[in-house]
Amino acid sequence: MTCRVCHSQMAAKTITVDLRIGDKLLVVEGVPAKVCDHCGEKVFTPAVTRKLQNLAKRRRKPPRILKVPVFSLQKGAA
Repeated sequence: MTCRVCHSQMAAKTITVDLRIGDKLLVVEGVPAKVCDHCGEKVFTPAVTRKLQNLAKRRRKPPRILKVPVFSLQKGAA
């Protein structure tokens, strides 16, 4: 498959996807995708997209929770 952004080749990979829903951050591991080796563009099949949407909607208890540091580049931030 050719990347629609830069026209380089894309490869099948298993990746981690970060989803933002409002002020919530969901991390989904083990997601199959086509990934451009040049620009990093990611493409999901319709079935994978539906699964990601369902995970975001259901909000069931995750198997594990990560602590995520948050930084700011606004004025006054150290």
